[in-house]
Amino acid sequence: MKVLIAGVGHPNLKDLSFGQVLLPHLKQQDWAKDFDLENLSFGAIAVLQWFEDFPGKYDRVIFVSAAERAGREAGTLDVSNWDFAPLDEAVVQECVAESVTGIISLDNLMMILQYFKALPEEVVVLDLEPVDSNIGFECSPEITARFDEFSEIVKEKATARLEPKN
Repeated sequence: MKVLIAGVGHPNLKDLSFGQVLLPHLKQQDWAKDFDLENLSFGAIAVLQWFEDFPGKYDRVIFVSAAERAGREAGTLDVSNWDFAPLDEAVVQECVAESVTGIISLDNLMMILQYFKALPEEVVVLDLEPVDSNIGFECSPEITARFDEFSEIVKEKATARLEPKN
């Protein structure tokens, strides 16, 4: 089983950089050769092209990111399986337009990758509610102090038994 752990984040926006800032911490751990850790914090179209260069390479993808979401407490890490809900083509087109202008958004990325069928059947999303989204190169102390906890969650999801295909 080949697994990709992908950090996605806004460069230089403290906790919104979570996905890419956690990657070096994750890379310090021992990973089998079947695990790739990549920073995919660039435009969704470029990420799509990256996936298209390796069609079918991954059985599971773990996306690690952060986003400000209404009603969620700061510091909360939501872990979910991507549900592959039907997509509205107009919404996907908006995501493409935003991506081309340089917006880095996990939501846009996921919709574009799903629309173009670039994802494996099993996709896990770890989505952090930032404590601090001001300009800065590191995550907030509150989030950085929890890197070991977050790393364990990533490792658990990455190494879990692959769900049988229907």
